[in-house]
Amino acid sequence: MFQRVVKSNYKENSKMFHTIKAVLGLGPEVEAAPYKVLQKFDGYDLIEYPEQKWSSVKSSTPSTDGMFWKLFNYIEGKNSDNSKISMTVPVMMSHASSGTEMQFFIPEKFQQNPPSPNNDEVQIVNRPAMILYSKFLPGFPKFEEEARKFQEELEEDGITDADFSVFYTAGYDNPYKLMNRRNEIMFRKI
Repeated sequence: MFQRVVKSNYKENSKMFHTIKAVLGLGPEVEAAPYKVLQKFDGYDLIEYPEQKWSSVKSSTPSTDGMFWKLFNYIEGKNSDNSKISMTVPVMMSHASSGTEMQFFIPEKFQQNPPSPNNDEVQIVNRPAMILYSKFLPGFPKFEEEARKFQEELEEDGITDADFSVFYTAGYDNPYKLMNRRNEIMFRKI
C-alpha cells in the first residue's frame, strides 16, 4: 500500500513539476529557424530568413482552428517515414485578407529531405529568403491590433518599402508559458 501511494505521489509530483516548468518557460531548448539581423532601428529590426523548408497549413478564413494540430500530427509521426520530428520555433503565421497560413520550421536534420505529410492539408513549402521588419512583443498580444500599430510606426519612420497587405507573426513559446514570452509582428520588405 505504501509503495502504491509513493508511486502515485511521484507521478502527480512529476506532472506538477513539468507543468510548473512549462508555465515558467524552463522547458527544454528547441531548435530555432535561423535568421540574421540586418539593421537595428529604434524599437524594431530588419531581419532576414534564408531560404528554408517549412511545413504549412492554409485556411481561407482568419480562423486558426485545427491548424496547429494538423502540423503537430505531422511532426509526431503522421508522415511518410513515421518519423518523429522535433518541435521548432517559431510557429510562423501569415495573415492576409485571402486567409491565414501557419508554418513550422523543418529542423536542420530534415531540411534536405523532409518526410511527406500523410494529411493532404499539410504541405512542405520551400520558402524563399525573406527580409522583414520585425518588432518584439511580450505577453499574449492581440496581433491584429499590434499589426496596425506597427504599420503606423513604420509609416511615421518613413518606411515605404514594406508590404502592408500581409502581416506575419512568430510565436516562440508554448501556450502554458506565462512569463517572459517572445512574439514578433512582421511586415515583408519589398
